[in-house]
Amino acid sequence: MSMEGRLFDNIHEFVRRVEEIRSRKFDVWVEKRRISRSDEFEILDGLRVLGVDGSQIAPLKDFGIPFGGVQSAGILVHHGSGRYDVRFRSRLISDTNLEFERFRLEIEMVKENLGEVDYAFYDGSLGAPYMYELNEALKRAYRMEIDELLRLSERLGVPVIGYVDRSYMKDLRMGVYDTYVLSDHLSLYEYTSPIQTGSPMLAVYFRPNPSLPVRVEIPAWCEEMVDEIMEVVYAECRLGSTSGYPYILERAHKNARISEKEKKAFVSVLKSAGISFKYMSKVIE
Repeated sequence: MSMEGRLFDNIHEFVRRVEEIRSRKFDVWVEKRRISRSDEFEILDGLRVLGVDGSQIAPLKDFGIPFGGVQSAGILVHHGSGRYDVRFRSRLISDTNLEFERFRLEIEMVKENLGEVDYAFYDGSLGAPYMYELNEALKRAYRMEIDELLRLSERLGVPVIGYVDRSYMKDLRMGVYDTYVLSDHLSLYEYTSPIQTGSPMLAVYFRPNPSLPVRVEIPAWCEEMVDEIMEVVYAECRLGSTSGYPYILERAHKNARISEKEKKAFVSVLKSAGISFKYMSKVIE
């Protein structure tokens, strides 16, 4: 329903709607559980864990450069041994589907290293692309990447964990975001039983700190392993700087990030190289 006047003039209506939502009592019929072991070092000792994140440089159209770049970082940590390894992949891309190309490179990093670890963490949702409003070709491309990863995950017996610290999904169908619905339902270190989604991933909501619950996604084949997986998620979060974000992903994010200094150097090198950007835009995928 439209309202007469400017949006700011109708701010009282916004406040009324917010208060209305806050006053609602949500009947949540979701089983919840609690982390049974509290010692994060004991939980992680001896485990090999992978964390993957990525970053990007958008096409520099203002400089006449019709392509950008994506990179992914994977960090493998062998807990309790002091050993770790950081690996990178990067790709120059055309000025279309930047987000997908970054996603594809991140998934590539997970697949390449999955056979060397016990658990793999991915920074983001692996189920959301199934709900995106995309053209059919791009939707198929996303699903193909995810399905291939999940087949490999099941064949190797290695859980791939999608971690979403700020989720806006509505799988509980309450009309508001699941995290808000569950904020009064979950106490510290409690998590829900797996929830079916519109994708091959199951969703588990977990409260690692006093903030809103986070969304943890696991493949459907891992349903019987959920308690074991959530202990590992809990332990990684306990090692993180905020207790609400896995340590392994903090390190992956730090390594994946393209700094402003690197971005400026990237632009400078391309501008000074004397390359025909029209030619390059044709030969880059």
